[in-house]
Amino acid sequence: MPEPSQQQVSESWINHIELIVASVLQLGILLVTVGAFLHAQWLGAFSGVIVLLLTFAPAMIERQLRVPLPVEFTLITCLFLFASYGLGEARDFYDRFWWWDLALHGLFALIIGLIGFLSIYVFYMTHRVRVAPLYVAIITFALAVSVGTIWEIFEFSMDWFVGLNMQKSGLVDTMTDLIINAIGALVAAAIGFFYVRNEDSLLGRRLIRNLVEKNRQAAANSN
Repeated sequence: MPEPSQQQVSESWINHIELIVASVLQLGILLVTVGAFLHAQWLGAFSGVIVLLLTFAPAMIERQLRVPLPVEFTLITCLFLFASYGLGEARDFYDRFWWWDLALHGLFALIIGLIGFLSIYVFYMTHRVRVAPLYVAIITFALAVSVGTIWEIFEFSMDWFVGLNMQKSGLVDTMTDLIINAIGALVAAAIGFFYVRNEDSLLGRRLIRNLVEKNRQAAANSN
């Protein structure tokens, strides 16, 4: 068996570090949730449980769809959820920094768009689906915008039926979030378009390369 190359060793170390960082972020969310329970902040505690479960979404997607995902997906998911709940809600970053909500909405749309694109690309690279790069970009954009819109509906529902204040300034907040979501979705769509067309892109290179390699290894092992 050939010895692993220097690049493979470096990639392995990077993956280990990313997993450690993701685990630390999960631990941080857990501690904030426990603190909410101890202070009888039931809504915050409930939100913390949901957020903690969501950090395991990449692993559940990988298991259910049998699609090996790069470690970066787990890291990005944990980072986003910790920034949203651990810092935004628990540490009042939404009130302390006016741009915090906008930044997270843009990042959320970008993440969802990239997940949607990479899910499509799994079938594209195995020749199970052959479509033009433009259609890949359109599907990526539509998925990210749709998920962002559903989130805004969720915020409105929580404000209307539960009495929260997730929308802050109401219509202005909702429309601003939707615009930021669309921008993030457009960036993800552009990354997907240029990668499918040129088989390369600076922003998507590492994630997509890892995804392709993992799926090729899985296909080889299954055979």
